[in-house]
Amino acid sequence: MNMLPHRIAAGGIIIRGDAILLVRYSDNADGSYLVGPGGALNDGENVEDAIVRETMEETGVMVKPVRLLWIEDLQCKHFKMNKTWMLCEVVGGEVARTQGAIDEGITLAGWFTKRELEGETVYPPPLMEHDWSHFASESWRVICLPSRPAGF
Repeated sequence: MNMLPHRIAAGGIIIRGDAILLVRYSDNADGSYLVGPGGALNDGENVEDAIVRETMEETGVMVKPVRLLWIEDLQCKHFKMNKTWMLCEVVGGEVARTQGAIDEGITLAGWFTKRELEGETVYPPPLMEHDWSHFASESWRVICLPSRPAGF
């Protein structure tokens, strides 16, 4: 059995009022989708450090991770990815078009309300399944998401 390489990644869920910070990727074959900022861990980096770095690189916003929300298992084209999602607080900065976003193929970073996301493809899937205010509640429990294929 041939095993794909494994990749460890992290993503931030950043909510301000009734809006969430997301980035848009456009893929000519599959259309476009919105996702929380994030990416692979660098050598010597932990999940929280990666979320802070990736969010700054992709959006210009500085965050502080505060709570684990989900662990996601993705079957990608060239690797298997385990991604940890954490709720984050904004500690500074403003959304901006960054060189990191441009280099990564991100076409937009911005704040979106749930209503604005209707009809959009949004990842991770639980974002559209839950009331965002519950993520910060003491009753929130970490969810291990079912394995799913990813288009990248």
